[in-house]
Order: sequence, then C-alpha cells, then structure tokens
Amino acid sequence: MLKIRHATPEDFTAISVVAVSAFEQPNEARLMSDLRDGGHVAIEMVASDEDMVVGCVMLSRLELPQEWLTLAPLCIIPSRQRQGIGAELVRYALDEARRQEFDAVVVVGDPDYYVRFGFEFDGFAQLFSPYPPQYTGLYPIDPQTSLTRAELLYPAPFLEV
Repeated sequence: MLKIRHATPEDFTAISVVAVSAFEQPNEARLMSDLRDGGHVAIEMVASDEDMVVGCVMLSRLELPQEWLTLAPLCIIPSRQRQGIGAELVRYALDEARRQEFDAVVVVGDPDYYVRFGFEFDGFAQLFSPYPPQYTGLYPIDPQTSLTRAELLYPAPFLEV
C-alpha cells in the first residue's frame, strides 16, 4: 500500500537511489544532498510501498522572493512511473506548502503535466529566472502572487547543476 510521508534522514540513501535511477545520472541526487546540506529544503516527502521508497519530491526556499518555494526534483523509480505516484507527491507537497503558509511555489517543467495541479504558465505574473519562461510555472498560494513581477533567485545548488 502506497504511503506519502515526510522524508527522514534514514530515507536519504533510498532517495538518492530513486533519483539516480529516475534520471539515469547522479546530478539530481547531488542537487538534493546539496540543498539539504545548505539548509534550503522546506519540504521533502517520499512515497513508500511496503517500506520501500519509490518516489520523492523536494520543495526548497528561493532566495528571492522570500516565502516562495521551488519544486524540484520530483522523481519516481522507473518501474513505478505512470502510476500516479508523482501526482500524489505533488499534491501532498503543495498541501504542505499551503499549511506552512508559503506565498507561492514555482516549478520548471512540462506545462502539460503541472497545469493540472494549479500551476500557471503564461499567466499574469512576470517571472524572471535563468530558466526558460515557457517552462516556468507559478502555483499562487497567496492570490496576490498571481499578479507579481519578480526575479526568481534560486539557491546556489541549482546554479551548480
């Protein structure tokens, strides 16, 4: 039975294995470790099945705007992809971001995937970042963030990947 829960330090090795297998290279696992080590992680959740970690999601604090998070990475072991696990992780993580009263979450990813969770691509917000604007989505928790004009300053580990 699939369970979504907050990650613990005991999960970190399993999370690295999931990230490496999902992306077929170590960059995302290294990013997650660097974000943890730098104190940037606000929310980290895992999906486990029979006590085996099969997926994970991380939301880290942006340097600017303050009180904004970025969703990255989201990874599922290949044998469990396309079973709705990623969607459940995203929903739980966004719920937790709302509970913790963050203002917004941004993601760089496929608009067709993330729009179903409420991310706005090509909305009224004007977001400037090192990533392509057509793939930068905004999930406005505070409704005023939908209209904001902001430079997105990511934590250093994102810029080192």
